[in-house]
Amino acid sequence: MRNLATGVLAGVLLLRSALLASDPSYDKGIKQGVIDTTDILEASGLIASRQNPGVLWTHNDNGFPGTIFAISTNGSLLARYAVPNVFFGDFEDISFGPGPNPDHQYVYLGDIGDNFLTRTSIRVLRFPEPAVYTNMAANPRSEMIPAAQEITLVYPDGPFNAEAMLVDPLTGDLFLATKLTNSSRIYRATRAELDGGGPVGLQFIREISFFKPSAADISADGRLIVMRRGGKAGGWARGLTQTVGDALAASPFTIPLVDEFNGESIAIHPTGLGYYTLSEGLFQTNYFFLRRTNASDPRQPVVFIKPGESWRYHDQGMDLGVAWREMNFVDTNWPAGPGQLGYGQGDEQTTVSFGEDDFDKNHTTYFRKSFSKPAATTVTNLALRLCYTDGVAVYLNGAEVYRRNVATNAGYGTLAGGAHAPWQNFWVSVPVKLALLRTGTNVVAAEVHRLDPMGADLSFDLQLGEGSVELPVRFTAKPALLAGDCRLSLAGPPGGLAVIEASADMQHWNEVGRLVLVGGVGTFQERATAAPSGRFYRVRE
Repeated sequence: MRNLATGVLAGVLLLRSALLASDPSYDKGIKQGVIDTTDILEASGLIASRQNPGVLWTHNDNGFPGTIFAISTNGSLLARYAVPNVFFGDFEDISFGPGPNPDHQYVYLGDIGDNFLTRTSIRVLRFPEPAVYTNMAANPRSEMIPAAQEITLVYPDGPFNAEAMLVDPLTGDLFLATKLTNSSRIYRATRAELDGGGPVGLQFIREISFFKPSAADISADGRLIVMRRGGKAGGWARGLTQTVGDALAASPFTIPLVDEFNGESIAIHPTGLGYYTLSEGLFQTNYFFLRRTNASDPRQPVVFIKPGESWRYHDQGMDLGVAWREMNFVDTNWPAGPGQLGYGQGDEQTTVSFGEDDFDKNHTTYFRKSFSKPAATTVTNLALRLCYTDGVAVYLNGAEVYRRNVATNAGYGTLAGGAHAPWQNFWVSVPVKLALLRTGTNVVAAEVHRLDPMGADLSFDLQLGEGSVELPVRFTAKPALLAGDCRLSLAGPPGGLAVIEASADMQHWNEVGRLVLVGGVGTFQERATAAPSGRFYRVRE
């Protein structure tokens, strides 16, 4: 059997698989395990993490507070995460997708049920996905999401009851499938509308013959869509140039299920090797349906560093200068331990020292890890994901690849320039230049700086491997003055929303416009002013 817990690095995993030559087929369901907690009574939605190997996310149905549960693929509870100030709802499905900050992979929790057709609006809650490890089963975490965005959705011709939801990883658009007796109506909210904060007027896309869907999911590469109701499931292969709506216009092919009690959940494996199902009720069995090997199997990403691997670390409160970043630095006398590494939270696998003074903890802690790239291994792109507190700089083979909240060439005693503690256990994702990767031995080095020497905790872990990561909204050229207009060229996530601000003194900024990046690019223009000091622009998401 193929390893189903391989490290997966996609925040938005866009490793393009070939256009399916035929519909995929799957083996019979295999029991993976039994849910081992009474917290999960009415599992209604299910997704397989694309960042946390071997982790599934689920939630309860109507009448429960807004909490998501991380479980291992064998059913063990790993963590509970409560959405702040969400004490009730009819939560019917859950999905992954891009969001307003390209650093994160977002969870979408759909409060979309309406059995009695009385709601004038529904809502989706959106927040970054936490970092979770299968070793947490020994002591499951109970945490609060630091912040979540609530987006109101309104049907143009509703109300409707809906239990199936997915977010297209290619466009960031959200789709709902209503639960009708003889069909299902598909509605869409675009990424730009979601990023605008709502309320969002849903757009009707089409009606399909698959009736009463209770769950939906889409593969990480966007090429496979699945839906199910209790005893029936269907799949749609999506062509490279098709929209989700276009793909759903075809008749679905049948995929197998087992006989489950009120089965309402389905989740595609993070790298397309199959799918998982789960049903309502206490201590339910989690099933996996393995994809049969054929020429159209999705390409599996190359992973160099998985979460939770062993790192060498230096926690002795010394300034190591800059030599420690280089490949030839000798770190064999440093202690080593698996991630997460840190102190103060109780979830770390390796506890590092903060020094002798609890009120003046070590300002900087250093980490190093080597890995090998075989000559025969082909890599198409490179993504870095990390957890950290509070400032960090990361180097690959001596070249800087990421810096946040810490000054360039900061010394040991330099404190972080900003706080990251509330999000220290959430993966941050950035692209890395593929040219920095070498055949043979490679070295990643990282320095983590505290913001407050009296701070209670510190976290660090890092992943590295294939996986496309969104670039943020950015200017692609200098402002140009054309026919009396100042013209700005921008690029960013397809369908993303760019907010343009202007200033005359770089101190006081005002919003001057918003731009939807159709196809990932766009142009904004504003009538030029005669101010002698000039005009300055910046963009935010």
